[in-house]
Amino acid sequence: MMRINEAAEQLGLSQRALKYYEKEGLLEVRRDENGYRNYSAQDLERLKKISLYRKLGIAIKDIESLLNTEDPARLREILAQKRDQLQQDQTQLQSLEKYLNDGNLDEAFQQIDYETIGQAIQDMFPGFTGYYFMHHFMPYLQLRITTPEQQAAYQRILTFWDTTTIQVPLFTRLISYLQYKLNRLNLFDQTETMEKRMRQMIEMSDHDYEKLKKQVLSGVKMKTSFPMKYHPTFVSQRKFMKRLQDAGYNDIFIPSMIALSPAYKRYHDALTAVNQRLCDDLGLYYDSNYVLRLKKNDSA
Repeated sequence: MMRINEAAEQLGLSQRALKYYEKEGLLEVRRDENGYRNYSAQDLERLKKISLYRKLGIAIKDIESLLNTEDPARLREILAQKRDQLQQDQTQLQSLEKYLNDGNLDEAFQQIDYETIGQAIQDMFPGFTGYYFMHHFMPYLQLRITTPEQQAAYQRILTFWDTTTIQVPLFTRLISYLQYKLNRLNLFDQTETMEKRMRQMIEMSDHDYEKLKKQVLSGVKMKTSFPMKYHPTFVSQRKFMKRLQDAGYNDIFIPSMIALSPAYKRYHDALTAVNQRLCDDLGLYYDSNYVLRLKKNDSA
C-alpha cells in the first residue's frame, strides 16, 4: 500500500490526475482511518491502464468501458488508426527529405499536409477573429481528413468564413479579446472539459435534469421580464444570434462541422437532445427576432 504522492511519483503522473480519475469513477481507492488514500497493487495496475489509454487519446468515457469490459475491439481500432497515422507520418518525412534533396516545391506542397484539421483551421483563420469563432471547436478537430465527405465539409467551412462578415458585439469582443490574450487553457484541459460536458448531458440523472430545468426557467424569466428584456446586453445578444442565423451559421457552418468531426457530432447530438427536452418540458421557443419565449406566457 502507498500514499497518493508515492503512487503519483512511481507512475509518473500528477496527484491531480489521480484524483481526477477517481472522481470520474475510473477507480476506487481505499482510505485509512485518517482519510488518506492508500493505493494497492491492483490500483496501480488499473492506473497504468488508464494512463496508457490516455496516451493513446482514448476518451474518459471509453476508458471506463474498456476497464469494465476488457473488450479489445476498441484497442484494435486504435491500433489501426495509429498504423495509418504512422504511415502518413512516414510519407510526410519522405516528402520532406525529397524536397531537401531536389528542391521541388510544387511536389512537396502537394504531398505535405497538416497533422490535424485543428492545425489547418488555426492557419486558415489566424488572429483574434479565428480564435473567437473556432477555439471552442479545437478539441473536436484533433484528427486528419480521411474521407471525401470530410474534405468537402472542410472546404465549405473555409468558403463560409471567407465570404462571411459577422460583427461581434463590442462588449463580447472585448471580453473575448482578453481571453484570447490571457488564455492558458491547454488542449488537454479543453478536451477533458468537452468530454465531461458530453457525459453530463448523456448520463444526466433525473435530479440533475430537474435542477437544470429550474435554472433555465429562472434565466428565461429574468431575460424576458420587463425591463430586463430591453437591457443592452440581452438586446445585443439577440441581434448577434440573428446575424449568425442570417449568415448561415446554423445552416452551413454547424452541419459542416458535424460532417467534419465525429467527436463534434456526438457532442452536438447530446446537446441537441437536452435542449429539445428542455424546450418541450418548459414550452420554450425563439421567435423571429431571436427572443426566447415561454409559450404559456405569450400573452404577458
